[in-house]
Amino acid sequence: MKQKIRIGFIGSGWAQVAQAPAFSLMEDVELAAVASPTERRRQKFQDRFGIPEGYADWREMLDECPLDLVCVTTPTFLHDPMVTGALEKGVGVLCEKPFALTVEEAERMNALASKSPGLSLIDHQLRFHPSVRSMKQMIDSGEIGKVYEVRAVVNLASRNRIDMPWSWWSDASKGGGALRALGSHLIDLNRFLVGEISEVCCNLSTSIPQRPDASTSGKSLPVTSDDSFAMFMKFGPSSVALGASSLMHVTTVGSYTWFSLEVVGSLKTIRLDGAGRLWEIVNSEVKGGRSLIDAPRWKQLEPMLPWDELVLQEKIKQSSLAVHGIFAVGFAFLAHRIVKALKSGDPVILQDAASFRDGLAIQKVMQAGLDSDREKRWVKV
Repeated sequence: MKQKIRIGFIGSGWAQVAQAPAFSLMEDVELAAVASPTERRRQKFQDRFGIPEGYADWREMLDECPLDLVCVTTPTFLHDPMVTGALEKGVGVLCEKPFALTVEEAERMNALASKSPGLSLIDHQLRFHPSVRSMKQMIDSGEIGKVYEVRAVVNLASRNRIDMPWSWWSDASKGGGALRALGSHLIDLNRFLVGEISEVCCNLSTSIPQRPDASTSGKSLPVTSDDSFAMFMKFGPSSVALGASSLMHVTTVGSYTWFSLEVVGSLKTIRLDGAGRLWEIVNSEVKGGRSLIDAPRWKQLEPMLPWDELVLQEKIKQSSLAVHGIFAVGFAFLAHRIVKALKSGDPVILQDAASFRDGLAIQKVMQAGLDSDREKRWVKV
């Protein structure tokens, strides 16, 4: 069994918010190196987490620093060479989503991952959030009955300021946009909880068509990515809800923040909220009629956790992860599984993690959504 798991980071954004703080909670983990071209950000990252090695060039890090896992947290358009470089050296990879720019790029990385001895995972961390795992157990056991539909509503105010500078997120050709950034997570949750998606109908919107160029004064650049979208999906044969529908509505230019994912069953409806809480409402206990006077009687559920994750949960509550929401918290539970798998050498521990194969499947659904928006029709995946 490995004594120390050595983690490296390529990128210094999301890695400082979730990944480094999460791995810092784990015993027998060493945050060994970070690669980032901006010296100020790189040094801040190193100082904050006591990381001994810093590199301006990620290639040098892979050449000089022995690592068990590399977290690739850079913008989407940079993923391919970085992931490829790590896999070719036999280093495990945890790649941030969106996984790739195109289906072809995702196919290439997936093919390489199948030949590499290291881990190859996508950071769809919500799969390991305790509430999501409880939802899956309730669906798989038949507790909620037949799945009728899935509904997801995500309302964010993260990009509602018109003076927010233009960045790669504003550029569709670089992988920016709400469908890729948030839709990828929701597509993965639909696939994880219910099953494969066979057909989609999508509408992309750009509410703020121009943003100021941070490098010049007074000049604006066109926004080519979506800042909101609505997508209707149908589940296929490899699902527990053949022919059932799923609706996603996402905006990043709202006036408030709201997250809700509901799975509607013939016996119960279950809901994940933005605080990571799990709720249920039982069909037989609901009043009939059309009155909106009585509020829905949601009951909160407490997920059951094994002892080691109960300990982890208490550590999370005392850390910065707790204030960064369900994605940061979910990542801590994923990181816990990754460390256990790397120490023991047992891949079964990560059997529910999103693989590069899952990343490819999600890429195909997103591409179908882009095609649907352009062609104004339903598109098969």
